[in-house]
Amino acid sequence: MHATVSRLLRRRAVTRAAVLAAALLLVAGSAQAKKAKAPTEPGAYRDWNGEIDQLEVVQSFSFADYGRLLVGSFDTSATPLPESDDNTYEPVKEVLADVGSPLAEALRNNLPGKSVETLAGEAPSEKGVLVLRGKVLEMDPGSRAARYWGGFGAGAARTKLQCELVDAASGQVLLRFTQERRSGVGVGGGGYVDLLQRNLRTIGRDLAEALPLF
Repeated sequence: MHATVSRLLRRRAVTRAAVLAAALLLVAGSAQAKKAKAPTEPGAYRDWNGEIDQLEVVQSFSFADYGRLLVGSFDTSATPLPESDDNTYEPVKEVLADVGSPLAEALRNNLPGKSVETLAGEAPSEKGVLVLRGKVLEMDPGSRAARYWGGFGAGAARTKLQCELVDAASGQVLLRFTQERRSGVGVGGGGYVDLLQRNLRTIGRDLAEALPLF
């Protein structure tokens, strides 16, 4: 009786180990397949690797050669704004005043082993340093009422950035990309600042997932 139970337990343990090993192989295979299909040679791409809306590889590079990533300034001079008497005007202005911090936070959290900082002023001309800069094309707060009452994506807050990734030492642009993200879920329809900053963090995470493929 005890021998039979022991054999059954051993078989179950072997089966569980085999299932776990198969799952790990599947995950590893998916990661390799994803990396294999992501084009990194110079050229312009849409829906790059299913992650980035539009991406242009200006010059080939190896992300492993860089240890620091500096998030620089973002041009907001042409970003459409709500009417000044609208209740969304001040929240949008607040987010536009500091686009870099949410991006840097997401990059820092998703790029282990890399130093990520916001940049005040001119970028240093140092080897091994990348600079992220760009402009804000859209910072649309959406409608909190529509989010609360409508659901299913109604009234979503929308953020769209156009960015460049630059080699600090040479000043050479390596990548250009455009990315849009939307958020429509939050307590009571979601606060405007919270959702717009969430969009920025999501864009930062998108970039963090893309960079190691180079």
